[in-house]
Amino acid sequence: MGGIRLCLAGASIGNGNRGVEALGRSVLDVIDAVAPGGQVTAFDDGWGVRPDTSGRYPSTTVEFAGVRTSRRWHRPESWAQIRVAQAFGGRGNAVAARIARADAVADISGGDSFTDLYGPVRLHSVAAPKLAAVRAGRPLVLLPQTYGPFDTPEGQVLAQRLIRSASLAYARDPHSYQRLLELAGPGADTTRLRDGVDVAFALRPRRPAPHVADVVDAWAADEVVAGVNVSGLLRDAAGRERFGLAGDYIATMTELVRALIATGARVLLVPHVQVPGGQGESDIAAIEQVLGELTPAERERAAVVPPELDAAELKWCIARCDWFAGSRMHATIGALSSQVPAFGYAYSLKTLGVFETCGMGAQVADARELAGPAAVEAMAASFHARATSRDLLAETVPGVVDRARGQLADIVHDVLGWRHDADRRGAIA
Repeated sequence: MGGIRLCLAGASIGNGNRGVEALGRSVLDVIDAVAPGGQVTAFDDGWGVRPDTSGRYPSTTVEFAGVRTSRRWHRPESWAQIRVAQAFGGRGNAVAARIARADAVADISGGDSFTDLYGPVRLHSVAAPKLAAVRAGRPLVLLPQTYGPFDTPEGQVLAQRLIRSASLAYARDPHSYQRLLELAGPGADTTRLRDGVDVAFALRPRRPAPHVADVVDAWAADEVVAGVNVSGLLRDAAGRERFGLAGDYIATMTELVRALIATGARVLLVPHVQVPGGQGESDIAAIEQVLGELTPAERERAAVVPPELDAAELKWCIARCDWFAGSRMHATIGALSSQVPAFGYAYSLKTLGVFETCGMGAQVADARELAGPAAVEAMAASFHARATSRDLLAETVPGVVDRARGQLADIVHDVLGWRHDADRRGAIA
């Protein structure tokens, strides 16, 4: 199969969030493997249309196109401008034109952003590419993601409309699938509503530059390496209040690092979200806080993965660990999908559903309920039981990875089938 024309939304490659990047890279990896000759326009928050120059997708023409909800409505990247162009068949706007000729618009909503939890502005931004597909009469494919919560009547109505307009809709875990069915309603065609897995399980790791890879390899060859992701989203009082955390997150993660070092392990600190300047929700800012609390001797046993590594390179580093813990869900997926025993120190229910797909639901603690010594004790117990977890992952993960890649291959097959059917109807007419 080949020649697919696809617009990919909700998976920006270059915005500093390696979890969202992992989603986009995973989709592109599979399309490049199963549909040579395809063309993919990946929406991001850049400017204009730019070709991919990485050379990572030899069988696929990949380009990036900037889109945004903006008060600068005259800019071609503005959804307002795209909407006007769509009224004229997509002419005069690069994004509108690409949507008009796409075989489908595949949208993943950043994995977990199709919700009104973050307010109406964020919801309408996430909904914009979905609405654009519906306006253009192009098939909308909702890639594996979570749905909701939708706590406002407006959010509920919008979600129901878009889900019922989708040609295919995948959830990424059984809990999300149940919400998808509820939003679709009792009369929905359930053959187009599917229970899937997070596409990041399909991401292919990539060895980073020697100055990073050689150090990580040397560590892994001689000592036990414990990987730890510290989330900048949870590092201060605002984060604790926003998510209702049970205690001081940084203090908990600091004590975890100390406990791991006390066992004789080396600790590899892995940032998964990078913010310009290293502040705000940046994981580097959170990691620096943890390092600042360690003694000089403890700091000698810890190292930080360079934040400029991309999602595939970070996955390669994580795969060299003997055990991994983190609060960024896609950092822990990097571990699970590499059969590295992992523990999710979570701030929402989404992490539990993903761990359950690997039979690892017991390796999750809710930071809204557990903090301080109790949380460290739970993570330390997971670390000491890592051999048992590794054996279980060896049984469960290959099937999950195959499923992640297979569902994307199925989507490509379905989209190409729709195009074939449309071409045949056109020839008959």
